Amino acid sequence: MIRRIVLLLLAVTAAGQAQKLTTTQPANYLREGPASYYQILAMVPSATAVDKMDQKGSWLKVKTVQNDLGWLSENSFAVRDGAGQRNDAMLKGTASARASRAELAAAVKGFGKKYVEGAEEPPQDISKYATPTVSPAEMESFENGFAAEALRGYAAMERPFDLYFHEEAIGLGIAQKIAVQKGLVQDPAATRYINLIGNHLSKFTKAYDLGFRFYLLNDPRASAFACPGGYVFITKGILSLCTSEAELAAVIAHEMAHVVQRHGLKELKKSEAKVKSEQAFAELEEETGPMGEEERELEQYAENAYNNIIAPRLIGYEKEADKLALLYLKRAGYDPTALLSMVERLQEAPAAAPDIFDDNYMKKDEFAERLGALREAVRSGGHRPAPSRQFTDRFRSTLGASR
Repeated sequence: MIRRIVLLLLAVTAAGQAQKLTTTQPANYLREGPASYYQILAMVPSATAVDKMDQKGSWLKVKTVQNDLGWLSENSFAVRDGAGQRNDAMLKGTASARASRAELAAAVKGFGKKYVEGAEEPPQDISKYATPTVSPAEMESFENGFAAEALRGYAAMERPFDLYFHEEAIGLGIAQKIAVQKGLVQDPAATRYINLIGNHLSKFTKAYDLGFRFYLLNDPRASAFACPGGYVFITKGILSLCTSEAELAAVIAHEMAHVVQRHGLKELKKSEAKVKSEQAFAELEEETGPMGEEERELEQYAENAYNNIIAPRLIGYEKEADKLALLYLKRAGYDPTALLSMVERLQEAPAAAPDIFDDNYMKKDEFAERLGALREAVRSGGHRPAPSRQFTDRFRSTLGASR
């Protein structure tokens, strides 16, 4: 009896103790809640010890040595080859093993300003350190209407996704350039709607902890852009071609796949050896004085990535993004055939000029190849049109005059 009581006490004591964990991802966003649409509190680098306090789904509530209390994703602790070599002293010049939201915002905004130097800034703060576009309550209400499938593992084509802080700075620079060039639609309801759709979809990707942001561009052409770091733009032109929420979700899912698979960053691995993560914490926001060598390398890398994004994508990237988009849509509770109907409509739609998500953007034979591969993927996947999973009424009532 006494032995049983002692064992019980030991078990209770062990359960009450926090579990020690060490981060393995290059950059780890500590958030206010267990989802990527919660505000970022701070960022901790790899090889940082934290105490696990609780868990909700794929998110862990942790406490840092600075007594920050927040949520990190399971991705932050996944086993990675050579993870111990990735601690690049990202917090150079600071005494703590984490960077605050203010420090992060200063670094990425500073680079963004320099990258689009001479141009006016976007009419709104599009960095991920601004106030989130949607609230947790709005997300919960939106997701109540879905019969989402439990995620039972990833497909072989879904690559592991690690966060790199310099990629966030590059992405913001490119996103600001696109926003300034094309102009953002100032429609809070429409912007909130595409962010609700995108954040719901993101939960079913390998980059569920990235924190995507979605914007509507004032451009009549049928087009979409996906920037490093999770900035996704869709145009009024492509929005006008959509007839249901599922079709809009299909466009968003396709662009998210490009981000997750890093299709716009063809030289990422080659450049990582040159572009050190720690440079992102330099005084990038200073507007006087010449750029240092590392900043110039970062700017050149951003320019290369920008050119990759706005240039014609390889047919292999398009087919891969389509296949992943089908997976994302199915997992999230949307009708996957909406992607096929959208691509077929894009083939028929006239375009004033070639752009990323229309039939003139690719050569006719390449578009036909893409469409054929997508039809085969829909057939082999056993997908059938499902009107109840297209959410047409909500799409029409929400957007209204926005289209």
